[in-house]
Amino acid sequence: MPASLVFLCARKVVSDHGSALRSLASLPQELYPVLFKAAFLDQRPLVIGELVLRWPERVLSLTRSLRACQHCCLDLSRDWPSRDCLQAVLLAVVKGLRERDRRDRNALRVLDLCGVQDEGSRREPNTMGSWFRTVALSKACLEARGRRRGGESTTKRRRGVSSPAVEVEVRADLFVNGSSFETVRQALRGGGPLRLVCRDLRAEELSTQRTASLLDMLEPSALRRVDLRYNNLGLAGIALLLPRLASCPSLLSLRLLYSNVDVHRPTPGMEAGLRELAGGLGGLRNLREINLTSLRLSGKLRLLLSALERPLEVLELPYFSLTPSDLSYLSSSPHAPALRKLDLSGNSLSVEQLPSLQRLLSLSRSLSHLVLSGCSLTDSLLGALLPSLGLCRGLQSLGLSLNPLSTRGLLSLAHTAICLPLLQLLVYPQPTDCYEEGLPQPPSYYNLMEFPLDQGKLARATEELREVLERAGRADLVLSTDLYSHSTAELLEE
Repeated sequence: MPASLVFLCARKVVSDHGSALRSLASLPQELYPVLFKAAFLDQRPLVIGELVLRWPERVLSLTRSLRACQHCCLDLSRDWPSRDCLQAVLLAVVKGLRERDRRDRNALRVLDLCGVQDEGSRREPNTMGSWFRTVALSKACLEARGRRRGGESTTKRRRGVSSPAVEVEVRADLFVNGSSFETVRQALRGGGPLRLVCRDLRAEELSTQRTASLLDMLEPSALRRVDLRYNNLGLAGIALLLPRLASCPSLLSLRLLYSNVDVHRPTPGMEAGLRELAGGLGGLRNLREINLTSLRLSGKLRLLLSALERPLEVLELPYFSLTPSDLSYLSSSPHAPALRKLDLSGNSLSVEQLPSLQRLLSLSRSLSHLVLSGCSLTDSLLGALLPSLGLCRGLQSLGLSLNPLSTRGLLSLAHTAICLPLLQLLVYPQPTDCYEEGLPQPPSYYNLMEFPLDQGKLARATEELREVLERAGRADLVLSTDLYSHSTAELLEE
C-alpha cells in the first residue's frame, strides 16, 4: 500500500526545520503522530524535538507511533532507532519539564520506550543500541533532577514549596552491566521529575549483590522480563534473587544464562540448593517463559519444572545436558501441549531419547518455533523424527543447524517442511557430503563449524533443496544456513 497523501504532505512539512516550526502552530494536533513518524523516517531530530515539546496527548509510545498505520505501511518500529532522533526525544522531554512553569502546552505524562529494537531490517551507523539507550535515559533523569533542583527559587525553598516529584514517567527496557551500573543506580534512586520504570531488564556481568540491589530499586509491578547472563550467580546467588522476583506480579519471563551451575561438579549443599531453586521458581506464579542456557542440571528437569504453577509457553534449555529421564518427564508434563517455543540446542540426542522426543512433538500442537541445533541428529535419527515433526502444523520456524546431516537427509527434511503450511523459516546445516575430504566421522559440533567446504558440492546441494520448494510452490519458505541472522518473533505479548 503506498503512502497516503497526508503522509506525503507530512514528509514535505518536516523536510525543512524552519518551515516546520512556522507550520506547527497552525496545524491540527491530530496530525502530530503522522508528522512524528515522517520525521523519524527522514531523521529530522529538530522537528521531532519540537513535536515532543508540543505533544498533545498524555502518552507518547515510540513503538506504537512508528508502526504501520493507515497513512504509511512502513513499520519503523522494527528498525534500529536513530541515535539523533532518540536523543531529540529525550532532550525535548527534559526541556519541556523546565518550561512548564511558563507554558503548560505539553500534556505529556508518560514516555514509553519499551520494545525499541536492537535488531531489525534497517541498521545504519547512527543508531543506538540498548546499552547506550539505557545510559542516555539514566543521564536524562539525572539531568532533569539537577535542573529542577537548580531552578527552584529561593522564595519557594523558604516557603517549603517545591515542584512535583514526578511529572513524566519514562517506561523502558534496560540493559545494565558493570560499566553502566552506577549511572543507572543513581537514576533509579531518589526522586525527580523524570521517573524511570523498567519493563524488561537485562543484566550482564554483575555480582549477586549488585544484581540484588538493582532488583530492589525497580518497580515490582512493572517488571515483565528478567534476563540475567554471565553473572556467575551459582545456586546460592539464584536462590538469593528469586524471592525478590516473587514480588513481581507481572513477571512472565526469566532467563538465567551461563550462571555457573553444574551438577557434574557437585559441591556441599548442592542438593539443598537445587530444592531451594525449585521452590524459588515455584514462587513465580505467572511465569510463562524460562531459559536455562548452560545450567548443566542433568536429571533435574522434573524437580525444577514441576514446581511451576502454570504450564510454560517458552522453554529454552541449550547445553542443559539433558538425560533420557529429563526428556521423558518433559514429554509427559503439562508443559508439552502448551509450548509455543522449544529450544534444545547443544543437547546430544540419542536413540534412547528418541521415543520421548517423538511423543513431545506429537503433543506440541501449539508449537510455533523449534530449535534442535547441534543435537547430533544423523540422517537416521532425523528420519525417525520426521513423522512426529510433520504433526506440528503450527510450526513457523525450525532450526537444525550444526547437525551431521547429508544432502539426502536434508532432502527428506525439505519434503516434510513443505507440508507444514505455516513454516516460514528453515535453518539447516551444511551437508556432511559437501565438506572437503578428511571431515572426521562422526563430525563434532566444532568440525561442522570450522572444517572447509567444497563450494561446488554445496552449490549443487543448495539447488536441489530449492528445487523441492519450487516444485511444491513454497517460494514463501526461507532456507538459511545462517545461525545468527534470524530471530523468532516476540511470543509473550503485553
